[in-house]
Amino acid sequence: MSDSESGTKLVVPKFSSFKARDPARPTKADGGKGKQRERSHSRDRHRDKRHRSHHSQDSRRREERSSRHRERQAAPPQEPAQGPKALLEKTTSSAFVIDTKGDHLILKYGLDRAKVPAYYRYGGGRVLGTAGRLVIHREGPRDQFSLRFPGDGVGFFDKDGLRSKSFRLTRDPIRLRARASESDEDDTFLAVGSSKKRKQDERDSESEDDEGLSYRSIEGKAKAKAALESDHDSSGSEDEVVDLEHDNPLRWKSIQLNRQVKDHPGDIDAWMELVDHQDDLQRAGETIDERTTANTAHSFSEIKVDMLESALSNAIVAEDREIVLVRLMREGMKIWPSKLAAKKWSEIEKEVENNFELWRAHLDFAMSNISSFQYDDVKQMLLDRLRAVLSRAGAQEKHWEEAIYVFLRTTRLMHDSGYKELAVAAWQALLEFNFFRGGSEMPGTGMEAFRDFWESEVPRLGEEDAKGWKYHMSTGGQVEAPEPRKDNPVADIATRDAYKAWAHYELGRAQSAKLPARTMDDGTEDDPFRVVMISDIEPLLFMVPDALLQGRPGELLLDAFLIFCGLPPLFRSTPLAELAFDDQFTSSSTVTSTAVRQATLLDDPEEVRRKPPSFSRVLNAALSPGLLFTGADWFQYFGSSLTNLPVEMAFVKNVLKHLVHEAEAESLALYYLGFSFASERPLVKKPAKALLKKYPNNADLYNAYALAEFANDNVDVGKKVLVSAMEAPSLSVGAPGFQLHKSLSWEELKAGNRTQAITWLCSAFDKSLRQAQADHGSISPAVILKTRQEIVAHIHQCLYEGRANDAAVFIEGLTLLSYLTDGGNIEPTSGAQGNISAAMNAIEGMSAEFKSRGDANTRSHERMLQFGAQLLYLNATRGPFRRIYLREQLSKFLDFFPRNSIFLSLAEWADSSLRVIDETRQLLYDKILIKQHDCLSSRVFSIEHEISRGNANTAKAAFEHALSSDVCKTNTGLWIAYLRFSYAHRELRPKVKDLFYRGLRHCPWSKDIMMEAFCTLIRDMKSDELRSVYNTMTGKGLRLHLDMDEFVERWRRDRQGRDGK
Repeated sequence: MSDSESGTKLVVPKFSSFKARDPARPTKADGGKGKQRERSHSRDRHRDKRHRSHHSQDSRRREERSSRHRERQAAPPQEPAQGPKALLEKTTSSAFVIDTKGDHLILKYGLDRAKVPAYYRYGGGRVLGTAGRLVIHREGPRDQFSLRFPGDGVGFFDKDGLRSKSFRLTRDPIRLRARASESDEDDTFLAVGSSKKRKQDERDSESEDDEGLSYRSIEGKAKAKAALESDHDSSGSEDEVVDLEHDNPLRWKSIQLNRQVKDHPGDIDAWMELVDHQDDLQRAGETIDERTTANTAHSFSEIKVDMLESALSNAIVAEDREIVLVRLMREGMKIWPSKLAAKKWSEIEKEVENNFELWRAHLDFAMSNISSFQYDDVKQMLLDRLRAVLSRAGAQEKHWEEAIYVFLRTTRLMHDSGYKELAVAAWQALLEFNFFRGGSEMPGTGMEAFRDFWESEVPRLGEEDAKGWKYHMSTGGQVEAPEPRKDNPVADIATRDAYKAWAHYELGRAQSAKLPARTMDDGTEDDPFRVVMISDIEPLLFMVPDALLQGRPGELLLDAFLIFCGLPPLFRSTPLAELAFDDQFTSSSTVTSTAVRQATLLDDPEEVRRKPPSFSRVLNAALSPGLLFTGADWFQYFGSSLTNLPVEMAFVKNVLKHLVHEAEAESLALYYLGFSFASERPLVKKPAKALLKKYPNNADLYNAYALAEFANDNVDVGKKVLVSAMEAPSLSVGAPGFQLHKSLSWEELKAGNRTQAITWLCSAFDKSLRQAQADHGSISPAVILKTRQEIVAHIHQCLYEGRANDAAVFIEGLTLLSYLTDGGNIEPTSGAQGNISAAMNAIEGMSAEFKSRGDANTRSHERMLQFGAQLLYLNATRGPFRRIYLREQLSKFLDFFPRNSIFLSLAEWADSSLRVIDETRQLLYDKILIKQHDCLSSRVFSIEHEISRGNANTAKAAFEHALSSDVCKTNTGLWIAYLRFSYAHRELRPKVKDLFYRGLRHCPWSKDIMMEAFCTLIRDMKSDELRSVYNTMTGKGLRLHLDMDEFVERWRRDRQGRDGK
């Protein structure tokens, strides 16, 4: 190696100094490069003026480090000190301290831990490795462990329980007030140099600073600095500090509520708010893709039970105790073992008798507890409640309404447990007993007369040629009994599996037993339960006073019958009607399709979005003529419920017909006509004309019949019916008369005739315009203005008089007029479209009016918004539209009615399939499937959305989320749909047997779920498992038509005989 090469060689710095030696004096070869760097630096000097101070400071720091280093090298070495003191100083560091004095408090307190006062430093009592979730608290001489409540400890955001490792360093607090400092000049520049070099300089400075801790210390420089800052922060209150780690509204609310219940333990509202707040905390720990696990939900239920028990001990007022007790028992059923829960219920037996909600919670527990469920026991529990309610009914509506609800739950239990003919017979008898009684002026209207009527076996309500109890009494019982009915034989099945054959014949017998049989009918000798005697149903019967039958109790009775039949209710005028419609034990809402759409590479996402919504799904919506009588381009009120009715469709139609024609139930006429139209569209003319003959002054029936003809594409007939009704003075007044004009205007708009649509709407207040309609003349702005003023006046008059239903009709007309005539549209439009922004402004203004009057949650308001949604959809299908605008309007509607299926379906239709994020799924998670709005119909919608838009895994997750929620976990229809869905997909089939047992555990009263073992799962079930399921059905008291042992023996014997031949 040459000397020149040796001179330019880099020198490796020594570890003790971390500094390189002074570089050698540059040679001639280096001079050129140095001059080149100098010239480059001079060219860029004008761009570095902002950083001169920064560079000068770096230079000063380097000079100081070099001078200190030279001083240490120049200092002479010191002689080691002699003696123990030198040894102590040598072995002691700032990280270790030797105690030379001892603990003088030992002599004061001794070894008795009970006498030692509690003293904690930061983190005292915590168990290592649990990040503060597990703490030790002492009660007397014993150590006990307890889990810290979420929000009270460091592990508030932990999601892994005791195994949590989410330790987080404390963040530097944000100071709202600046501190005076000698280094303020450093705050006037922004360093843009290499962060790597800057960090290296800082490490060099720390390693060479004699006053700081050694880099080898376990304390570390950063920790010491943090401790000093913490001491400084806590020493005074001059600096306002915002702690980012704990600046959380949920945590703040937890602290406030805990403080409130601690300071005021008798504040039950605060206790209940604290319990509800746990749901928010639980939801904060999950995401849309990672929901709360079962273990986490169980932990939160334990926390809520503990809080509710504390609240119960502080509840003094009886009403407060009832509220807390209902919530406590419902939460406790989630975590208590069945024996403990049964013991808890027995302890509050007296309180259950006087509290309907508490009794309903007890009933839900008795039905869903597989270890103790017995059909006869639960049935007797229902009968006892019914007798107790009727004994104190009197003239109070709430007691009669409660009795009707109990009757509905009783018949639903009978039907689901296999006693279908008994449940139907009970409804036949109750409706006959109330709506077809002779009245107080006729003798013998009591139970004795009804007993004679039932035992005579004449045609009953819902059967062909039925005349009713009233007619039977008027004729003195001289009514001929019908001819015996012949039993339809069950078709044979080709199978070698005896259990599968038994299931086939059992289901066939059950299908033919939907109605009660008579003594002389075929098949009753082998199955005597098919004949329902009066003694079987007499304990269930009661007679509602006639004055109440014309009011809300009568409406609830009809709604309860419709819900029992699997149909949407008509009136929904009472809270119990809403409860029954959404109750998982009584509602029949279920998933209609389990076939997941198979996406291909050729699928056009735009075509998927443009595909019309599913108009046939089960609806949760307000009843309106536009939903009862509609074509294939809009939602139908009955949806898919007609495809799987639990009772015969002919029976329902006959009951409605007899109630409308014989019992004078005119309020039921529109519903009956809508049901006839939905079941047999081409034959709607016959029942419509019979109704018009029965009620000739009912304008709503004329409007309904016209809409039915329009839906059947009989446009001329529908227009003729409406025009003829408009010419009748008794039919063309008020809101019903205006409804005729609005319906014809709407049909003209759908046909593309905007001018005729405007004319028909304005002719409601100017009869002379009908001639202009015939001449196809235009309407002047003055006439349009007059029409608008008249409509607005009628709206305010109806709202002032409390007629919200009539006001909704006029608001629909105002919305339609704004769409057809207003200018200044700010949304994209074409010649076939109107002013959608003006129409939505009219809807928004009227919604504000409803809200100001306290009618925001009424069915009239919901109906008005449904018309706005229909107008939005019509406008979007006729030309350009902004998807964002459509979703914004639907979001406003959902703010008022988050359970409305129409709004949800249209929001799904407007969802862009081009985005990675599923907007509908996000909407459901954020606004719909939350505790205060969660319901069965929304869960069904969520599942159907994943089936149509997602895949098998997302649909499975939707099923799981629904069946783990409080509103769906005991719904038999969802469990059966989930079983069939899982079995239909090969990747989910291995766990379908476990799923079956889960459903059986939650719904032990359901015969349909148990029969799935013999139908859907027959290939995966072993013989002993099938036998076990059969024994469970017989052991629980469910209704079976065929004895399995006898059938299997006879079937095998017959099969051996056929094989021998």
